[in-house]
This record gives sequence, C-alpha cells and structure tokens, in this order.
Amino acid sequence: MLIAAAVLLLVSVALTIGLLSLSASESFESSYFYELRVSTSGPLDDAVLLIPIPSCYDPDSGNVTPINISRASFRNFDRENVSVRIEDVNGVPMLNISADRIDPIYENRIEPIGIRPGENESNLPEPTHTYSNRYSEETPVLVEMELSMFDTSPGHEINTRMPIGNEPLFAPYRIVGNLSSSEDYVSPGASGYIVEVPYILSFDADDDNVLTISSDFQGVNQWWVLGWQSNSYHERVRYEFRGPCNGTYPVRGVLVTGEGVY
Repeated sequence: MLIAAAVLLLVSVALTIGLLSLSASESFESSYFYELRVSTSGPLDDAVLLIPIPSCYDPDSGNVTPINISRASFRNFDRENVSVRIEDVNGVPMLNISADRIDPIYENRIEPIGIRPGENESNLPEPTHTYSNRYSEETPVLVEMELSMFDTSPGHEINTRMPIGNEPLFAPYRIVGNLSSSEDYVSPGASGYIVEVPYILSFDADDDNVLTISSDFQGVNQWWVLGWQSNSYHERVRYEFRGPCNGTYPVRGVLVTGEGVY
C-alpha cells in the first residue's frame, strides 16, 4: 500500500513538473523596450542632436540596433518640422533629431473637478488643454517630447545576466564603475554598473536654457508558471544640458543586470 502511494506521488510530481515546464516553454517570450524623453525650456535654433541608442556588434553586419523608427510611437513631436532618423556615426548607429528650430511645449495645469455624491462623471466637462511655445502663468507646465518602441521579436532568449558584449546597450559606451548592492535601484542578486556615453549636440539657445534628455532601455524574458515570471536588464541615461551646445558631451548613466527569476 505504501509503495503504491509512493508511486502515485512520484507520478503526480512528474506530471506537475511536466505541465509546468510545458506552460513555461509555450508562454516564454522576450522583448526590448526603448523610451526617449526630451524637453527644452526655450527654443533651440539650428539644432542637431545625436543621441546614443542601443546597439550590439554583429560579426556579419557590424553594429546593429533594434530601434526601428518606422515602428516607433511619437508623442508631442513636431514631425513636420523636426527630423528624427537613425544615422551611422563612425560605425555606430545614433539617433539624429534635427531642425531649423525646436520650440518648447508648455501647457496649462488641469485643476481637478470635485464630484458630488451621486453625480455621474460622464456629465462633468472635459478638461481643456491650452498649449504655448513659451512659459507663462497660463501655461506653466513644460511638456516632454516622447519616442517609444516595443520589440517582441528579438529572435532569441535575451542574455539578461551578461548583456555586456551580448545584447544591445547605449553605444558607444564605457563601463566606468560598479554600483554596490546597497544602491536603491540594484535589487538583491543583480549587478549594477556606471556607464558613460557621448552626446553630440549642436544648437544655439539662451544661456539659461535647459535641455533635458532621458533615455531608457530594457530587455526582458518572461513566462507563465503559476503566474508571470521574468528576468531583465535595464539601462538609463539622463542629463540636463544648459545654454547653447556645440561638441561632444560624455554623460554617465546606470546599467543594472540580472534582475528577476532565474
């Protein structure tokens, strides 16, 4: 009797493991996510912004990037007057944002509308947005220009533990330091690095102008086993450039690898 129970238990465990493995393999997917946010407090004249984007060296094709402008989503970009394209710079793909003039975008604050007990929200007036290319009391909120892209077909399981040299990273880059596990954005079991990438900028602006550029990139593997499981690496670079710019500006950011379940 005990032997039969043990056999049944082993069969049950084997079936459960098999079903979980099947569930994981059938639901497994990898993806890249890229997001760029740009804002300027005043106009940029004769502007050319060469911004690092993720790329990885391929022996057959050279440096290649998963970023495809034709599949990207844009928000608050003046696509009629502002050119956005990928340009090869010394063998490395970079994002080229250029225009005779890039104006800032300001909007009004939307005040919350109080809802009385029993009142139908659908009867409330829609908030009205007002936009301007300059700061004022009526339009005090600076709006970011945003570009984003989600790629669910990298064609391989992403090496989230060791992306350096194996997966796309903002390029060209240098690893200039390590982050300790005590840092807020380095979770237990993950590794953190300080990276440095070059921004090549040329534009005229007022001396007190502030141009803010923030770039985020993430590679994720995920699968379903009694709930969604995942592991990932992510990289972020953010910097404020003040006044007019004309040159190459080394900017430091953060790379975190080996996050999640393995």
